[in-house]
Amino acid sequence: MSVETTRRKLMCSTSWLGLSEGMQLVVSAQKVPSPLDHLLLQIDAASQNGLHLVAISMAVALPDICVSLASEDGRSDRRRYKDWCAENLTGDAFSYISGDDLYSIRCGVLHNGRFGDLKHNVERVVFALPGGISITNCVINDAYVYTVSEFCRNLCRAAARWYEAHKDEQNVKANLPRMMSYHPDGLTPYTQGIPVIA
Repeated sequence: MSVETTRRKLMCSTSWLGLSEGMQLVVSAQKVPSPLDHLLLQIDAASQNGLHLVAISMAVALPDICVSLASEDGRSDRRRYKDWCAENLTGDAFSYISGDDLYSIRCGVLHNGRFGDLKHNVERVVFALPGGISITNCVINDAYVYTVSEFCRNLCRAAARWYEAHKDEQNVKANLPRMMSYHPDGLTPYTQGIPVIA
């Protein structure tokens, strides 16, 4: 892919739509999408294309990422993560799992390669692979069961809604440039003329 092609792909505005069709983009040439938009697209793409462990890992990090964007110190912690979940993961998509459980999944996945030490609402988590059945927010015996793509999509939707509601806040504007993002022409003085992530 040429630098010009990359530049054209990145020079668009994205909005999240759809409830059952998955993530869709409405493209407008008015602004560069936020780094969060790129991340949400990649989580959804990973969940749809067999990179399930990557998708789950990044999806459970989304509350931390949003909290870090909104906080004055640019950081997250357990309490802030749980508070974000309580405020943003409402309704039927996450009614059987607590912020404590999600934080346990997040810590287990990112630090230990397992689904955490669940001690709150469920004893274990089971992710069904896409392709035959779609399970959203289900409890079977003591297990929380969700299709990978639905789990990731619902967390992405929550993060997208949160971002739309908070994108003009001072802390979000200040912290957003520090988030990993694409630089289609490089990052001066380090690189020039080649796309990088920095």
